[in-house]
Amino acid sequence: MNVQNAINACLFVQFVANNWKDNNGINRDLDNLPVLDPTGAPVVAGKQFTVFKTIYACDLATDIHPTRPGDDGWRTMGIVARNAADANEVVIAIRGTLTIWEWLQDAKFLFKPYPNLPGSGLTEDGFTDMYQSFSFKNAPNGNPFLQDLLALLGPGSNVTITGHSLGAALATLMALDFAAHSRLPLTTFTIASPRVGDLTFSRVFDNIVPACFRVANRLDVVPKTPPPLLYFHVGDESELVPGSNLKFDLGCEHHLTSYLNMLSKTIGTQASYPIQADCLQQGLPAHNPSAH
Repeated sequence: MNVQNAINACLFVQFVANNWKDNNGINRDLDNLPVLDPTGAPVVAGKQFTVFKTIYACDLATDIHPTRPGDDGWRTMGIVARNAADANEVVIAIRGTLTIWEWLQDAKFLFKPYPNLPGSGLTEDGFTDMYQSFSFKNAPNGNPFLQDLLALLGPGSNVTITGHSLGAALATLMALDFAAHSRLPLTTFTIASPRVGDLTFSRVFDNIVPACFRVANRLDVVPKTPPPLLYFHVGDESELVPGSNLKFDLGCEHHLTSYLNMLSKTIGTQASYPIQADCLQQGLPAHNPSAH
């Protein structure tokens, strides 16, 4: 795994997590915004990415609350970003869990057949329902999301899909959908991903998706859910081990900023990605804008 590329992937996700709603808590349309890190710098040094399309999703499964899509249940979940100097360089980033409805969605942990690729096994129904709701408008869309996505991309596009936490699970489902229905080059980075599907899904995914790098903190509980024996991970794992400066706390072990620090430590750039202040062991100064 290219660690710097994994760090860049985290920064795209952090942009979504930090900007998906405005100061009044209102859902934001991120179209045409430059993709910047918390310091205001481009997320990839020397390149300027801009949001081409905002990705919306229903934040609660329809079998729990059938009317919620019409009850303001749509949330900004991700972006499709393009390099301003090369429109074929595309990054799709999906944020993690931030609302109570999403937590309910995460916690269903029941199986259903993955509908986007027949014969690909069973997937967690909450993740699957949310991915099925993906749309480029904050309302249901009659077309399959992948159909609309591929219509946006040129034949020379080189695509990276990434996500953190819930977003990593959704990125996993999108990656299989994308790889099964497109010949465009694809790289996937999942950060702190839960398990997404059964053994059949895992085997089909690893056979079809060309390059998936899964980053997991050894002490983070989210990659250990849903339970094993029923659910299996996908992709090539890179395990991170937190240092003594990270507070041992369930939330802190899972924070995206903690992952950024642990990744950057492996290449000696951790000073650029300090641990969030409230996750630092007492007596060790650090600060970083919040992104969970």
